[in-house]
Amino acid sequence: MTEGVFSPTEEEIERFYTTPGPGAFDLDVEKGLAPDQQPVNPARILTRRELLHQRLVFASIVFAFNVACIVVSAVGYSGVWVLCVILFFKSKDFLSVWIQVFCRIYYAIKKLFVALPPRKAAWILSLIPAYSESEEQIVKTLFSLRDNGTGQHRQVMCIILDGKPRPIKEHMTKVVASFERQYVSLKWKVGTLKIDAGFVDDIPTLCIEKSPNAGKKDSLVLCHDLFNHPRANIDKDVLRLREELWTTILPQLTKLPDFEAFDSIFGTDADSTIHQGALASLADACLADPNAIAACGFVFVEYEAGLEWSVWNLYQQFQYSFGQIVRRGAEHFTGKVTCLPGCITMIVVRPEMAGAIQKYAKPVTDYPVLRHQVQYLGTDRRLTYSMLSQGKHLHTLFVPEAGSETVAPQSLKHYLSQRRRWGSNAYFNNYFYLAGENMIVITRIAALIEVTRLSMVYYRVFNTGLFLYGVATNFKLMKILPLLAISFTPSVWFAFAVVFLNGHLRRNWHKLLCGFIINRCVSPFMSITVFSLVARNLGSQVWGISGVTAGTNVTLAVATQAIAEEKAAERASEDLYDRKDLQV
Repeated sequence: MTEGVFSPTEEEIERFYTTPGPGAFDLDVEKGLAPDQQPVNPARILTRRELLHQRLVFASIVFAFNVACIVVSAVGYSGVWVLCVILFFKSKDFLSVWIQVFCRIYYAIKKLFVALPPRKAAWILSLIPAYSESEEQIVKTLFSLRDNGTGQHRQVMCIILDGKPRPIKEHMTKVVASFERQYVSLKWKVGTLKIDAGFVDDIPTLCIEKSPNAGKKDSLVLCHDLFNHPRANIDKDVLRLREELWTTILPQLTKLPDFEAFDSIFGTDADSTIHQGALASLADACLADPNAIAACGFVFVEYEAGLEWSVWNLYQQFQYSFGQIVRRGAEHFTGKVTCLPGCITMIVVRPEMAGAIQKYAKPVTDYPVLRHQVQYLGTDRRLTYSMLSQGKHLHTLFVPEAGSETVAPQSLKHYLSQRRRWGSNAYFNNYFYLAGENMIVITRIAALIEVTRLSMVYYRVFNTGLFLYGVATNFKLMKILPLLAISFTPSVWFAFAVVFLNGHLRRNWHKLLCGFIINRCVSPFMSITVFSLVARNLGSQVWGISGVTAGTNVTLAVATQAIAEEKAAERASEDLYDRKDLQV
């Protein structure tokens, strides 16, 4: 035997160099793993019977409460009772106004005596999740974020394409790395991640292309698994990819060999327009509050060319603005904003986010449909709750100086499809804010008022009619003066904020006035319709119509594709229930 040369024995040859059998080559690369080789989804799938029973129970309870209150009000009519009910339903907005008034005065005085801490520089990962958006929209968003005016803050862009490839790599002037890795998605399917890292002009950019499609929620979880504090049950393949990115890719993109961590992750949509300076405002707010876990900006309706006076834009702009000024503004001062919109939210990189993402990604194994509803249909509100539930000390903030414009639905069908999803998220997540863990008292009280107000929507409309009847037949100003004071206080505060606190809204005050009038005319009918859709679709995880909200840029092909996707999702959901019924 020649010295220094390894010479294996016959046993070692047999052990290490055996030719693989035909089974090793059976994997179809295009189709992926066979169904029996896919990870097992531990989530519980409710049968049709289980779902029907829970829908009937929920509808019966809501119906019984509404009918009981209507009967009591009609039979034993009392002006005082009617007045008290209206005051209770409007109390949240009334109290929200005074919370803001007193807190604004307090902080204005505090500024005179306490110096603001010096601003710090932060590293921001700007996430752009994309599904149906075009290549042009994605690249436009990329450059708009670069030119947003981040000041001393620095950022790295991360585009996550969800099942629909876009040639983002072609826009890169320098490519650092290109490779593919496997991972397990939230749908419990083995998927492929195609990663391109480089620079689009001078923008450090990561493009992660998922295949197959796994949803926006999966993109959010993947992003936080890779760039925030990792959860305890992170997928081992994602953990390996995380280590690879941090040791080899990010140092090249940041040009810092010792780059250690991002300070925050900014999330937006590829079809949203971010106002100048928004990123810096959000980053400064997060850095100024050591207990901040996230901050969001102000969402406006985008007035597209030719649709500046669209009835739908006028109506929804008032809705957006009123809710943010009156309710979200008060939540900011309590440090508990309960809904962080996905189009303009910055999440802080901190240890509590590991637990938040673990809760956000956890499959539901329980029977109650309520848990299924919030976990699988909700995105923004569910993620917000998951963050706040990590500790009472954590704050979610509202920064109205950071603005974003988004395209609103332009037809009744699209509006109801969106509001069915939004209404479901708002209504059912309030049950968790009411009875969930680590919620402060004021958040629980606000959730109780909101759950009661939404549940009693049919009675509220009847009670309003009864009140108007009483005013018409027996008008006495002094009796209704308390109601007028409480009812109009939020509107007065809204008008004040439009004129003095928000320049964008001030420039469009005449459109807001039109939206206010439209809202007063159609609000009762819309409220009943939306809540009825929420109740009727309890347990449905169908997302609804998406990508067809724009009025002028929607082509027939895009509209047809979106409707086809919605029908396919409904059929898939029905097939899932059918298979579960057969198993039972």
